[in-house]
This record gives sequence, structure tokens and C-alpha cells, in this order.
Amino acid sequence: MKRIFPLFIIIFLMSCSEKKTTVNDSNTSKPIEQSVIVEDDKKYSDTIHKKYELGGSYKGKIGTSLEISFHIDNNNGVVSGFYFYEKTGVDIDIIGTLKENKVTLYELDYKKDTVATITAIIDRSSIIGRWENATTKREYAFFVKKTDTVIAPLPSNVAGSYYNKPCNLTLSFYKSKGEYYYKYTSDKRNLDGKISFYRGEDVYINLTNIEYAEDYFDIELFEENEEKERKYAALKEKRKRTTGVECYFSQDELTIQNYGNSMNYYVKLYDCEEKYIHFQRQ
Repeated sequence: MKRIFPLFIIIFLMSCSEKKTTVNDSNTSKPIEQSVIVEDDKKYSDTIHKKYELGGSYKGKIGTSLEISFHIDNNNGVVSGFYFYEKTGVDIDIIGTLKENKVTLYELDYKKDTVATITAIIDRSSIIGRWENATTKREYAFFVKKTDTVIAPLPSNVAGSYYNKPCNLTLSFYKSKGEYYYKYTSDKRNLDGKISFYRGEDVYINLTNIEYAEDYFDIELFEENEEKERKYAALKEKRKRTTGVECYFSQDELTIQNYGNSMNYYVKLYDCEEKYIHFQRQ
């Protein structure tokens, strides 16, 4: 009996030791599994965020031919920005929402009413979808792709009055119902019309409907060329001169290059004989 009892005690202690080891192993495995799951979730979230990243400057088209520049900011799914047609250059406000890879944008007019809706998906560096007119329900394809070119908003100080003292010219810009207009006054005439903008690295303001005073075909040829003379004479008769006078816009000044040279002949305004007409903000 004395030998059996110690043997029983040894077997009991070994059994308890095995159970304790099993329990400890089970407890330590849980934090390891949770750590792997959390790390996997983080990687998946980062991948989704990168794939559906929205924001910055884009260029593309509405339909097949309407070229646009587009800028958008994304604040945790709340989207705002603007775009403009390259042909006119006037900013159009947009607001909307982003959910996963789907974006819904609302185009606003000067009264902040919705005039069109853009529904699209984010595909890597592109936004692809449809543009729909809120009134007519007509739809056009919408496509823009991210660009390194910074698309900045139109300067807020365009409107105002500008004066050229040497030729006594006044040029005024004003905004009405989301569009820009000009009034041009000289000693010889008063003109008005709509403004469009060319927006690259610099901003140029185009005074639409002003016809060039003289165009390339008005120049006197220095050598005989019967074919060119007939062509120029026909153009003079039709009066198909260039329309639209461009002004270079800076902070407080407008500049018009009023005429060219013999290789690129034109005269834009007959009201002033200066080659570079400078208008100062009043």
C-alpha cells in the first residue's frame, strides 16, 4: 500500500500539469488571432480607400465633344467643387456625396437650384458616369480623368471698371445670373456683350462679338500673288474678320495686344493706336 499511494499522487500531479498547459495555450492563442484579423481589416480598408480616392483636378468631356475642367474636394464623403466648359470658362458649382465607389453630384445654378445631376463611379484615377439635365431629363456620357494640372477657380475680382487714359477707353465687367458681361466705351462707339474666359496657366478674357478692325487679308501684299489677292478680295467682300478680342487679366490690370506684324497681321481696335493697350482698375 505504501508504494501504491505515492504512485497515485505522482499520476494526479502530472494530469493537473497537462490541463494547466492546455488552458494556457488556449488563452494565448486568442490575442494572436485577433491581432491578425485587425491587421487584415486595416489592409483591406486602406486598399478600398486608395482604390476609391476622390478629390483634386480632372479633365474630360460631357458627351462626345464638350470639353470640361473639373475640380472637387472630398471631406469624408461630403463632396463640393466646380467645373467649367473649356469653351466658356465660367465656373459651375457642384455638391454631392461619395459612398464607396459611387458618387452623386448636383450641378447648381446662380440661385443654388439643381439644374443637372451627375451619377458616376470612381475607377482608379477616373470618374465615369452620366450627366442628366434636371428639366429635360436628357442624358450624356460623363468622363473625367485626374490631371497634374491644378484647376483653380476663376478669380473673384474679375468684375469691375478698367480705364485706359491715353485713348480714353473704359471697359467694365459685371456678373448677372451666373454669366459675365462687358461694356466697352470709347470716343467713337459703345459696345456690350457676353464674356468668355480662356483658362490655362494665365486667364484671358474674351470680349465676344467685337470684330477685328483689320484682319490678315487686309494687308497689302509686298509681291504679286494673283491667287492670294483674289482670295483676300473675296474675304474682304464677305467681311469674315475674326470676332472676339482677348484681354490678358492680372490682379489690377487688363492688357490687349492691339496689332501684330507683317507675318501675323491684324488690328483689333481702331479706337486706339497703341500696340499694347493697358487698362487700370478703377
